Amino acid sequence: MNRVVVTGIGCVGPAGVGRESLESAVADGRSTARTESIGALRGVVRVLSVARLAPFPREEFLPARKLRRMGELSQIWVISCLLAARDAGLAEGVADGAPYPPESRGTYLGTGFGCIDTNWEYLVGMYKDGAGMANPFLFSESVANAPAGHSAIELSTRGATITFTCADASGAAALEFGARAIREGRVRMAFCGGIELLCEPLVRVIASMGSIDSIGEGAVCLILESLETARARGARIYAEVAGTGTASDPRAGAVNWGSDPAPLRVSISRAAQRAGGEISRVWLHAPPSARAAEAELQVARSVCPGAAMGGTTDLFGALAAAGGFNLAAAILDAAHGGSVLANATSWGGSIFSTVFR
Repeated sequence: MNRVVVTGIGCVGPAGVGRESLESAVADGRSTARTESIGALRGVVRVLSVARLAPFPREEFLPARKLRRMGELSQIWVISCLLAARDAGLAEGVADGAPYPPESRGTYLGTGFGCIDTNWEYLVGMYKDGAGMANPFLFSESVANAPAGHSAIELSTRGATITFTCADASGAAALEFGARAIREGRVRMAFCGGIELLCEPLVRVIASMGSIDSIGEGAVCLILESLETARARGARIYAEVAGTGTASDPRAGAVNWGSDPAPLRVSISRAAQRAGGEISRVWLHAPPSARAAEAELQVARSVCPGAAMGGTTDLFGALAAAGGFNLAAAILDAAHGGSVLANATSWGGSIFSTVFR
């Protein structure tokens, strides 16, 4: 079985573009959200903290002719992948297949809501103008796997191309399956991560739920390789994916996080045991549900006694990057030493725990 390491991190978020922007925001410890009055359904107005993407010139990463062919979600994800490739020392030649054959490279993307903006625009057009006037470009961009498809084309990644939708644990799901593919030798390199964007229809629906006070958007791409091949090419290694655990809370609601300690304990314990040794820090998911957040905190303290507790939800909002910011922060933390556990939970009860060392 191959050992799996992280060699590249690409971020696009409320704090800016690039790994350094995330590091700076985490070190600063202040929320990137701003207060907004949102017109929810049925005429209700709610005040939410919303962490939106910081504007940046996308033409610095992709020419206008390519950007025109992509929806918003695809643009941000592809740029995150390009940033990760640059961070991993792969900027030159990666689109031609360097340093691994295209067939041995995979894409594992997580997004909780996918291309809601494109779906909305497409359906509104059909409603107003009829099916005969439906925009075929919008239809092709309306599926959740469109961003992963675009990045596979742009980066010549011809192995598995899979999109996972597990709310804000989607990024952790993508990492779990990307790492598993490398561990089992099915691919040699994987672009993994999460993305979420807050189009206005989605924000209105979330505001109408009344259970979430702070939301965010953004994208994180992580490049995974086997330890052997990463060392062979002289790559900088941030951390090893030392242990993973998964579980499910069947009592969790379809649009709420689970609060049963038992499945949380199963997932966190599995990851910690597989990694071996003490856990120095836990990056908690800290979902908006007070009961779910308290259950996660108590289990983490019990399984990882003495570990420092932190998280990025307060900085970037719930749902941001489909949980990807928490993963990236944990990896950067582990790069300074120790074993660091990142936990992720989702609506419907999926749980993913990962130890980086």
